[in-house]
Amino acid sequence: MKPNSKGVARVVILALALSGLIPGPAPGETPAFQEYQVKAAFLYNFAKFVEWPSEAFASPESPMVLVILGSNPFGDALKNLRGKTVNGRQLVVRMAESVEDVDPSHILYVGESEKGKLSHILKTAEKRNILTVGDSEGFAQRGGVINMLTEGSRVVIEVNPEAAQRARLTVSSKLLALARIVRAGRR
Repeated sequence: MKPNSKGVARVVILALALSGLIPGPAPGETPAFQEYQVKAAFLYNFAKFVEWPSEAFASPESPMVLVILGSNPFGDALKNLRGKTVNGRQLVVRMAESVEDVDPSHILYVGESEKGKLSHILKTAEKRNILTVGDSEGFAQRGGVINMLTEGSRVVIEVNPEAAQRARLTVSSKLLALARIVRAGRR
């Protein structure tokens, strides 16, 4: 029996809140959907559920680098990632204005402002073993590895396994079980 993706997503969000990545409501407050705090937490957790080829890191001590390309919709939500580690590697978050400025990086969030350059960005990232993540309609169908879509007050994950394979990334079956699987040009 396949797990109910809505139920699993709620459990993941609850776990993120309990881990401190998503602040919980103050006593007496109703929980509010904070889209980019949830998405920032998902970026962190994607790093835990994806494997990179060994040559993606200069050394065993090299950090895991998350780059935000283009406009930054996360605001202060990225502060929650400071000091975190992923599989023994320090997580470093930085901003870039062009795809030429993303090296080194392991996770590349492509902002909405880069929509017109998406084909070039995805081809460049694929050659560098970079996990590409976006949150715009059609991102995964156009060749991005992971897309975070907002539906109502929840985030739905799409994964394009073919794009992951081209980038020589291995996506955990646990993440795939939570996601909608998409292929280039279709869901």
